[in-house]
Amino acid sequence: MPGDTQDEPIQAQHSTTEDDKVAGILLQQEADLAGHDEAQVLVALRQRFADGGHQITDEALQEHARRIAGLEPNAFSKE
Repeated sequence: MPGDTQDEPIQAQHSTTEDDKVAGILLQQEADLAGHDEAQVLVALRQRFADGGHQITDEALQEHARRIAGLEPNAFSKE
């Protein structure tokens, strides 16, 4: 249609909850960092959540880092 343009980022066009955003970050980090060193995962998680302006406790970050580090590496996380 003429005049039908995308004038804002796709993310801004759909409402998502804070929980959905946090879950999305965790899923991406699982794909990228499964099986990596726990300290490396923790640093990456802290950075991603800070970049997105999300508040999450250090205890929760450590739990997620431990879980992700314990996952079986996949094709993405081996690179």
